[in-house]
Amino acid sequence: DELDSQDLLQNIRAGVWRCNWRTPDYLNRADYAGEYLAVAQLYPSLATITGSYVERRSATSELTISGVSVAGAQPDLQFIVQHAVDRRRWSSEGVFGTNGRLLGLRGLYNFGDSAEEKTVGEGAGRGRISAGGEVYFGAQEASGGMSVGMRYRDGQPLLSELTCVLNPIMGHVSLALTRELRSRMCAAARYDFNAFSLSSELAVGVEWQLDQNSIVKARWSDSQGLRCLVDTRLNNMVFSMGLDLHGDMATTPAATGIKRFVRSFGLQFQWFL
Repeated sequence: DELDSQDLLQNIRAGVWRCNWRTPDYLNRADYAGEYLAVAQLYPSLATITGSYVERRSATSELTISGVSVAGAQPDLQFIVQHAVDRRRWSSEGVFGTNGRLLGLRGLYNFGDSAEEKTVGEGAGRGRISAGGEVYFGAQEASGGMSVGMRYRDGQPLLSELTCVLNPIMGHVSLALTRELRSRMCAAARYDFNAFSLSSELAVGVEWQLDQNSIVKARWSDSQGLRCLVDTRLNNMVFSMGLDLHGDMATTPAATGIKRFVRSFGLQFQWFL
């Protein structure tokens, strides 16, 4: 559930949040070409700096460069370069990462009537089936992989989406169902299963946009327990607060007070000039 970086910046400047499922209008505008967004984050406790640079090369293509720098006894520097093209009917993305010298290629094709390309979730039309896949190769380990998937999306009366992803080499299957419960509220469930290890995991989540400036998210899974996140906008600043609770109280070491329930707590402030 990521917002496009350009769409996010425009929304913050305008003082509103948009549902991530809406199709952004920049696909119809060529004047976005050349605009960019640069972001950097410092984590003093981890001696780590992360950064991203996103540039819209044209109305349908975008270049992203991300990096991580770690200081200390074993310093490390890694970069990931991604170039994405979105033509509505089809999209593709090429990826290169310095970690393991990874090369990857992804593609997606949308079947059905192109009239459905109107804003999804607002009476856009009948459902659409999409199919895609990815292949990747790590030169350092001389290993590769692939995955294929299909998605069905229906926008009437509320948006719903069913996705299935299969990785035949790893024996992994993932099923996900997303549903818009009402205006500004959506829920999702995902089930992962590995045919080789016979392990599985269930995760469910809810996202609720309280108003134009606040979003609440909650997620629960078998392995990670309950996680909550609140995003609030104030002028040009975005304030985020997260809470991570223990998943299985029966296996939690004996403790007293709030330490028995809370695994981690975090705050984040972002300022947009």
